[in-house]
Order: sequence, then structure tokens, then C-alpha cells
Amino acid sequence: MRRLYRYRSFNTEMIKDYSFIHQDIINIEKWKFEAFEGLVYPSSPLYFNDPYDCEFCFQTDVLESALSRAEYVDIIGRHIRLKQEEKNRILHSDNLDRAIQMVLEAHNAKLSAPLEELIKESVNSCNDEIKDGVRVVCLSEVYDSMLMWSHYACNHTGFCIEYVFEETDMFYKYLHPVVYTNERYIITKSDIMQENSEYMYSSTCRKSDVWAYEKEWRIVTANFNKVVPEKLKYPDGKYVFDLRDNIKAFYLGAKISEDFKAEITCYGKKNGIAVYQLNLSSNTYELQVEKLVD
Repeated sequence: MRRLYRYRSFNTEMIKDYSFIHQDIINIEKWKFEAFEGLVYPSSPLYFNDPYDCEFCFQTDVLESALSRAEYVDIIGRHIRLKQEEKNRILHSDNLDRAIQMVLEAHNAKLSAPLEELIKESVNSCNDEIKDGVRVVCLSEVYDSMLMWSHYACNHTGFCIEYVFEETDMFYKYLHPVVYTNERYIITKSDIMQENSEYMYSSTCRKSDVWAYEKEWRIVTANFNKVVPEKLKYPDGKYVFDLRDNIKAFYLGAKISEDFKAEITCYGKKNGIAVYQLNLSSNTYELQVEKLVD
């Protein structure tokens, strides 16, 4: 079993989406869609606040194998005016390295940078597309982090949802702890050849150790809207995770408004979900927990 937490702000933007509870399209405030309907939009890493987050890093042998012959022609053609027979040589030669070398010698030319660097530049320009191929839900091991409440719950005015994931839960196999380190994970050709997705999690769940205070876990999946749109019930809408049965408690920020507090407390009582209030300590820099609803 894994007990994890998600810090949220009270986003009152109205959204229109399908509710599994109501079996219908509903208009609802964004925070209630997640807290009361139990539905979570997984995020694209393109919009994370850490610029290194999910930034895929490849060894040169991976970069070389990732490019088609046509892409080699395109890269070299940006720097040298190629004749059709030279394009054909690159496209069809059994020895690609030798073909490229012969073309360069014929022009008595040098590329503006080593070919390795140009390949990196070409593949890295597609990094956003690669990052958008996954979807992530960010969670934490802790509910009482002063920094997390400040950064992700609107300066302690928001709330925190407690989720419990059993090993039999469909999302359990997608849960991965974030590794905090100074070294970026570099995807190798061996990773690709093994034909499994472990390298994807190794890259997606790896962050600089400056973020270690978050004690983060992630649900990581493919971007289902891109890879299986025909299987989605509502392919034009956003793909959502139904986590309503995983919700076990709500934690309320130390500076929550009385109106939001009353709404969540009322909901907790009606649905048998525990509600806790976090309070500022009078003599330490800690958050103290008070139980409001059993």
C-alpha cells in the first residue's frame, strides 16, 4: 500500500467535462472536479516549473539511430547545397559514415559544427514533442511540508488530498518515486534495444536534488489522447484519471477561508472522508494537525 498526497489551490474556474459519478457532462469548479468528483487531469511535462523536468537526454549512438537517412540529408543540406546524386548516396549507401565523408570531400567543405553536435541539435529540437508523449500526476509522501503548502497550495490557503493506492489498484504499477540527484539520466542505445519502458520512467522520475524536499512520487503514463484517441469515450476532451475511490482524507491549509473549509467539511461528513485542519504552531515552525471529521 502507498499513501500519497496532492497539494491543491481552490481554482474556481468553471469547466465542462464528463463525470463518472453523474454519468453525464457537468459544469463544475475545477477544484471540485478533482476533490469531489475524484477526477485528475494528468499534466504535460511541457508546463512543469523545473526546466530540466522530463528533459530527455540521449547518448550519441541513440541520436544516430533515431534519425532516418532523409533526416541526415536534411541536416547536411542546411549547410551544403547537395546535388541529387549526393542525396541518393546518403540515402542508399551501405556505409553511411563513408557516404557523408565523400560528400563533404567533394565540396571541400566542413559543417558549421561536428556532425554529432548537429544530430544532437536536430533531435533535441523534438524534445518538446517527446516530453508531450507522457502524462504525469505529481504526488508527495508528506502532507505537512511548509514549502509545499506555500508553493502548490497558494500560500497555505488551499488544501491537500490524501490518496491510498493498494497493490491491486490499476494505478499502482504506474507509481514511481522521484530520484533526486545531480546527474541527469542519459538514455543509451541499450535502453532502447531492450524494448521496455524503464528508461522512460528513469528520465521522467529524475530531478535535481534541490527539489528533494518535495519527496515526490509520480503516476506516469503515455499521453493517451495521442496514442489511443479512438479508444477514448470522449476523444475530443481531456483524458482523466478516476481517483475518487483512492481519496481517504482532506487536509485544509492553515489560512483556508471559512467558506471553503465549510464546503469540504460538509462533503467529508456526507461521504465518510476524514478532514484535518493544519494550524500554525505558536512556538515552533511546524504545522499542527487537528481532526475535524472522522
